[in-house]
Amino acid sequence: MSARVDAVAARVQIAVTMGKVTKSMAGVVKSIDGTLRSMNLEKISALMDKFEHQFETLYAQTQQMEDTMSSTRSRKHNRLF
Repeated sequence: MSARVDAVAARVQIAVTMGKVTKSMAGVVKSIDGTLRSMNLEKISALMDKFEHQFETLYAQTQQMEDTMSSTRSRKHNRLF
């Protein structure tokens, strides 16, 4: 039973995280559109830095989710056998 609760909790956390990431990336895309129209190199550079930071954050969150899911599967597997 505990493994099932852990699995559900992990899935809920993934959904919450992905929702935040989706919202964040939508904001970046909107900013990119406006910045590229202005052709201001300083703004483009700052925006690209922001995008790179958010991409790194996304990568870290993805790794954390994968680790959590792997851990949950391992615990469930160990309890079954």
